[in-house]
Amino acid sequence: MNKTEGLELGRAAARADVAQVKALLKTLIATTTKTPFYCEDDTTRRGTWAYFANKTLQYLDNKAPSPFAIWNLKGNIKLPFAAFSALPQVTCPGAGPCLDICYSFKSWRYPAPYFRQLVNTLLMTTPHGREVIAVATAKLPQNIAIRLYVDGDFANVSQVAYWMEQIAKRPDLAVYGYSKSWRELLAYDGKWPINYLLNLSNGGNAEHLRDAVARLPIARGDFLTVDIDKRLAGKYDDKSYKSAVRAAAKSAGIDKPFVCPGKCGACTKSGHFCGRSDTAGVSVVIGVH
Repeated sequence: MNKTEGLELGRAAARADVAQVKALLKTLIATTTKTPFYCEDDTTRRGTWAYFANKTLQYLDNKAPSPFAIWNLKGNIKLPFAAFSALPQVTCPGAGPCLDICYSFKSWRYPAPYFRQLVNTLLMTTPHGREVIAVATAKLPQNIAIRLYVDGDFANVSQVAYWMEQIAKRPDLAVYGYSKSWRELLAYDGKWPINYLLNLSNGGNAEHLRDAVARLPIARGDFLTVDIDKRLAGKYDDKSYKSAVRAAAKSAGIDKPFVCPGKCGACTKSGHFCGRSDTAGVSVVIGVH
């Protein structure tokens, strides 16, 4: 499946068009099983696009449980926290130039991450789906750090309200995230939970609202991507990388930033920088990766 097809399916999910999602899944299965690499058992052969498309279709037809957990509790080397994701772009009303370098699309090389995001995107659009997510959130382990929206973002104000309510119900959780849905956050007129911290990323379409969002009680500070030599991209432990990031930050008028080391769980001895309230006001910078 290519990016265009993934976005078409994602748009259908984001607007709660279940019928269209099912139709596109059937098309995907039919198309996939006509490739030269097709095997007779592709829809049952674990790990294939046809396999996950078929599993998702069965779930939507109420013929099988969801093949994915709502929350990814295992995390990964770079992000050792429980995490929730939805599809990028189709749930990102504040997206701008960031779409040109969005890392979330890289995960679409593999079917499992894509379909997990797809199912969560669809669940967030219906009362029943949001209840399913609420039950999963209530069952999260006690006293853990979680990241809300590794991929995707608050699609609208009602989703902001939904998540703030869920987070408030679990005061033991340390929740943090990054967002460019600034219009939606500013439009929310409810109570902010004390256990949620927001990092203001760049590359969105509402940069003129940064100061207003920074004044929200949930705001920790800026998390900014800066341009560096492409040959240094992702070389977080390289001294040249760190020097380049600091130089780019200085050129942008950012004094004394914290350079993101790329691995959230080990960035400081006192916990991950972006999820700590005592780092409020300190800009975090990272090179384009």
